[in-house]
Amino acid sequence: MNAGCNRHIHSWFGRYTKKYLLLNRDDQYPVSLKIIHCQRVRREALMLGRVLGMNSRDLCVTEAAGLLHDIGRFEQYSRYKTFVDAVSINHAELSVEVLRENSVLQKFAEAEENRIIKAILYHNRLTIPANEEDDVLLLSRIIRDADKLDIWRVFAEHNKLAKDEQNSTVDQDLPDTSSFSEKALADIMAKKIVDFRHVESKNDFALMRLGWMYDVNFQQTFKEIIKRDYMSSLQLSLPQDPTIQAAFAAAQTYVTQKAAQ
Repeated sequence: MNAGCNRHIHSWFGRYTKKYLLLNRDDQYPVSLKIIHCQRVRREALMLGRVLGMNSRDLCVTEAAGLLHDIGRFEQYSRYKTFVDAVSINHAELSVEVLRENSVLQKFAEAEENRIIKAILYHNRLTIPANEEDDVLLLSRIIRDADKLDIWRVFAEHNKLAKDEQNSTVDQDLPDTSSFSEKALADIMAKKIVDFRHVESKNDFALMRLGWMYDVNFQQTFKEIIKRDYMSSLQLSLPQDPTIQAAFAAAQTYVTQKAAQ
């Protein structure tokens, strides 16, 4: 891949995010967290694209989508001091608004820009529209997998911290209670992604991250989950309830089987 194909986007990203570090001078951790996340999702997306045999031009498109998928998070946090879409704004839609206002994708062909925009719009939805074009579906699936891979990393690191060292924005300001939502558990037991409307606590958010295992698209992603031992990290964050542990065991078996296929 031409290393400079997205040089202008990297340059813009650096300038744009620096502005939000300055705006949030006394509260930089959430902004820094998202800067690192965007860069890591870019790398994860490129890794998946290469494994899937993408050509250099498609890798360029994939890299841009990975880096920019959460660009709306910075404005979201500055306005609302939260990353919870339900009480602020849909960050994927805001990301597209930011990209269009700043003409960030103007060097891409119209079809490429459309693909990037749709992949960003779809990355946080419960499902991707099934009637999309194949190239949009592929890019959307890559970004969704890349996003999950890094969010699992973020929580693996976050959960190693002492409670008083944890930043509440990582857990989306959810209450830390011993309870969990029966609806969230029902989603997991049905082997599907947990509906965010069923997430009421940190325990439910952990269940949601477990449910993401059923929304993984590529064998390589399953291999990475195993290689990075994300399942062990997830298990530690789940309530020690027999039903939940059974759901975890089913998900672990699913991941192992998918990685081996």
